[in-house]
Amino acid sequence: MKHRKLVTAAAVFTLSFASTIAVNAADRSDEPQTIEVHSKKFAYEPAEITLVKGTTYKLHLTSDDVPHSLRIKALGLNGTMKPGTFNDVLFTPDQSGDFKADCGLYCGVGHTKMSLTVHVTDK
Repeated sequence: MKHRKLVTAAAVFTLSFASTIAVNAADRSDEPQTIEVHSKKFAYEPAEITLVKGTTYKLHLTSDDVPHSLRIKALGLNGTMKPGTFNDVLFTPDQSGDFKADCGLYCGVGHTKMSLTVHVTDK
């Protein structure tokens, strides 16, 4: 009888544990994908990103030197980038194509050379 109770208790624990893992995994899959972007005079890292139209992303933005921003005029985005801190911006591209991102905050003589290419695909 003790063996049967022990097996039953183990089975309940295992099902409980498996359910917890499945729920936690489902929660993580609902979270937007994070894309980290660094800026510095006078470039972005990475220099290109690919996104899927209609999918929400968390852009994790920071600057490695002076204040900058990541601006994608055609998609209505302008996220600030400050040295030493991260700015998380939720972003859902609503059209597909290739878009140029630039710095929306004057940061020095090479400011106009800063660019990042954003590829937005349908799938």
